[in-house]
Amino acid sequence: MKDNENQIINYIKAGNFQKALELLNDKNLQTNSPRYYATRSCENIHNGKLQNAWLWSWRGLNNFPKDSILTRIMEKICEIDSVREKSKQTDNLNSGDNETHGEVGNSNAKIRVLLGSMEIANQMHTLSEGLNRQGIIAHTINYYPYYLNYDSNYTWSLIGQRSTPLINEELRKLTNEFLPHYDLFHFHFGTSLTLDWSDLPLYKSSGKAILMQHWGSDVRILSKATELNPYALVKNKNEYQIKTNLSKLSENIQNCVVFDMELYQYVKEFYKNVHILPSMINLNKYQPTKSSIPNKKPLIVHAPTSPAIKGTKYILEAIESLKDNYDFDFRLVKGLSHEEAIKIYQAADLIIDQLHIGSYGLFAVEAMAMGKPVICWISDFMKDHYPNNLPIIIANPETIKDTIEFTLRNIDILPEIGVKGRLYVEMNHDMVKNSQKMLSLYISLLQK
Repeated sequence: MKDNENQIINYIKAGNFQKALELLNDKNLQTNSPRYYATRSCENIHNGKLQNAWLWSWRGLNNFPKDSILTRIMEKICEIDSVREKSKQTDNLNSGDNETHGEVGNSNAKIRVLLGSMEIANQMHTLSEGLNRQGIIAHTINYYPYYLNYDSNYTWSLIGQRSTPLINEELRKLTNEFLPHYDLFHFHFGTSLTLDWSDLPLYKSSGKAILMQHWGSDVRILSKATELNPYALVKNKNEYQIKTNLSKLSENIQNCVVFDMELYQYVKEFYKNVHILPSMINLNKYQPTKSSIPNKKPLIVHAPTSPAIKGTKYILEAIESLKDNYDFDFRLVKGLSHEEAIKIYQAADLIIDQLHIGSYGLFAVEAMAMGKPVICWISDFMKDHYPNNLPIIIANPETIKDTIEFTLRNIDILPEIGVKGRLYVEMNHDMVKNSQKMLSLYISLLQK
């Protein structure tokens, strides 16, 4: 056993993680054992995911502080990271890159941002990608890695984990590890680095900037939603809970971001400063299909991620009533990874988003970026707050059948609507443009 351990350590020292993995892998590996954490860490190093490798090693050493293999892996991670950092500095010197873009004031230190801890429609990753292009060091941590398989720098699955003193103590330790390495902490969907928000006072006491971004069901209050939208539904009907959460968060966080005026209505009474910044996507990853000619048999697609909120029942009823008189295909997209779902959307002639919320979300943005016409419910309130050239086909539970029927009778107009959708997204939801706006907000917060 000792010989095996020494051999693993020697492979790690030599940077041969494939060989180390061969010795570490065990069919009977227990999940809460030093070998388990060491195996996961080596896998991540082997796959080029250094930050996640660090997190696995840190978690292992937190439970098994004297384990020699985990200690050696952590040392190797720090060694690799140091070499990479020196290489980046050398590359910048050789390229003559003396830009101060992405710097605070006159400091030469780059802004370092951590985004967490729930990935919503790939928005943390997209923002970090946009920020990285501007010379910002932006990393993401995701506690809720669902089936969509969005990419994150750090992943720690806490799905189903209850908020207990033990887990929150461990997460506060992690927070203290992160504090010296990041200047600004940008949280999403009402989450932070602990499950009870006990980390929030630590940022202020450490002189760190902090920002909360809300995305929808975390703040949508039914009584207010119905004032704006007659078809409004919400996932969480417990208004007291939502308001209590917002009150607690805003005690420690002064700045909040939302992506449109609908969400602004729910948070404006809580946060001192509310900033509206549209959602964003990497346009290069969502290219329109080369052919603008509709399928001979039109394909209509709907993704019922939240069937009640999306109005899936009304959509299915409409499809059922139309299929005897019109020749078309219909597909529900569910349980697939994001990449798998995108392939189906690329083949669609028409995409149906939702019939209740009253504003469009990331699904509609992605569809428009691919040049696909989108059916979605837009309330009168939001019509007044969107650009006049919004190219969405508007429908609600009462009109969805007639709207689908209209598109089937006028299939030739769909490609033109798709082209307008792409142009709309380029103008309003470009990752590069919108991450620059977010960076401007970061800089203003860091200079206070």
